[in-house]
Amino acid sequence: MKSEAMGVGTPLSKKDLKELLQETKETLAVDVKFDGNNRTFSHLDLWNLQKRQKSASGMRRKLM
Repeated sequence: MKSEAMGVGTPLSKKDLKELLQETKETLAVDVKFDGNNRTFSHLDLWNLQKRQKSASGMRRKLM
């Protein structure tokens, strides 16, 4: 267990400040596989969502 904690009032050393402000290089994910199957939210999906919501609210009314 640490006996010292770095709080708001604790000054940072130059080494710690340099480490925090160091710029990192950007990496690209070149080995990611891309599926050409982009599914969009269609009107049938909306209809199914509304249908499920209606049945769930009907069940809640029956239980009360």
